[in-house]
Amino acid sequence: MELESWIPGVFQDLGQPFGVTMSPLPQRLDEGIPQNGSSDSEIGPKIPMETRPARTKKRPHTKSRQGCLNCKARRVKVGPVHLSATVCRNCLLTYPQCQETQPHPCSNCVGRNMACVYPSKDQLFRRRRPVPTEGPPERQEWAHEPITGVFTASPLTGWKNLSYNFSDTFSAADLRFLHHFLITAYPHLPFGSEDIWKTSLPAYAHECRHLMHAILCLGASHLSRITQNGAIYTPMAIAHRGKALKALGEALATSDQCTRTELDLLLATTYALTFQSNYMEDGLVDFVVMVRGCTIITLRILNIYKGSEMFDSLTTEAIYARVLPRLPLTTCCDGEMLDICILTLEGIQPLLQTSSHMITYQAILNVYRGLQLSVRTGFVALSEVYNSWGRMDNQQFMELLDPGNHVSRLLLLHFVAITVMMWPVFCILRPSMLKNPMADLTPCQWGVAIYQSLPLNMRELVEWQATYIASGGAIRSSLGNLDKVHEQL
Repeated sequence: MELESWIPGVFQDLGQPFGVTMSPLPQRLDEGIPQNGSSDSEIGPKIPMETRPARTKKRPHTKSRQGCLNCKARRVKVGPVHLSATVCRNCLLTYPQCQETQPHPCSNCVGRNMACVYPSKDQLFRRRRPVPTEGPPERQEWAHEPITGVFTASPLTGWKNLSYNFSDTFSAADLRFLHHFLITAYPHLPFGSEDIWKTSLPAYAHECRHLMHAILCLGASHLSRITQNGAIYTPMAIAHRGKALKALGEALATSDQCTRTELDLLLATTYALTFQSNYMEDGLVDFVVMVRGCTIITLRILNIYKGSEMFDSLTTEAIYARVLPRLPLTTCCDGEMLDICILTLEGIQPLLQTSSHMITYQAILNVYRGLQLSVRTGFVALSEVYNSWGRMDNQQFMELLDPGNHVSRLLLLHFVAITVMMWPVFCILRPSMLKNPMADLTPCQWGVAIYQSLPLNMRELVEWQATYIASGGAIRSSLGNLDKVHEQL
């Protein structure tokens, strides 16, 4: 999937006519009942009340088990089904074709412009539950039945006309990944959405395949970084990531029909995959791509709907209003260290060739200069680095990520150094990072890998950054730096 096809467009929901077909009222059956108030028949002997057999109530209609699923979900009452005939009794009186059985579409669905969906033979067979036998119950896996249909909006889903085929089976390990996500691995972005990640979004994930696998992928990856022998979870995390990316690509292919809520879910999935790539040893390219995806989807939501239903802080003004008051106006980095970083970055300037080089170079230089002033200024400059990836066109972005473009690799190594340098600042915005600092050492592995892939004549240009990253930088000495930062708050 090309990067330009992240969001082809947004569908404007025009609404559909709402039609409900009522069954005709049954005819009265009291013609033969005497009208004199007597309840006894004049033929035959009178039977005492004690010996009369109890009258059984007759159901007003036959319960259909083969009718349209959409009508059942909306509790639309339909006539009884006669398996020996091609039409039902009510439809015979009202419609030329049966409104209940296959293959004819029912008028309820036609009036609402919905697909008329009937249960499959397997679903009908499973409804006939076998008589339980003696012995221990068989172990059952947690699975979603394949359901194909068009569903109306509900308080849980929040979107209309959602078609899906959720046939994935989940294991006990997946339940552990979900629990770990809810406890500690949930993202904190967009800012102010921590509670949504623990409540509403997991509920939506039940019917949103790409979000469900992204959540499980993030939980598995974070768990693999903080537990002993956590490498056993890495293959499962990769499998969930592949399923999430596949489902995300399918959703993006039809994003011109997405509602506001569905775009919010696409943004949530992209954020989850962004955080997950931060725990992958070779995840730098994935991280940059997902950050670009977050920017593009956010711009789409703001351009079409002017805001999100789930996330409050999507605009630059809202982010700064929420975050900047929490950051100090003093610096948290050594001034001499920042001077060295600026000097080494300026040594790369003669090698810049493309527009992507110029954009990234200037954005990184602004971060270094901003950190010389204060943490707050440096954070604003770092946000512009992320935004610059979203503003690049497809060709510029691919040039930046080209593994054979050594100048781009030099610039990305500076970006990794800034990420390690600002780790204490990230802990201010999310204090839970202090509980598992080893989980955030992955960027150090990114920097070492970039340095080792560079030609020997270029390594000397980033020798200081590579040494700083390999030592763990501010992450290794996080406790001391954080004490200084918090004293300044």
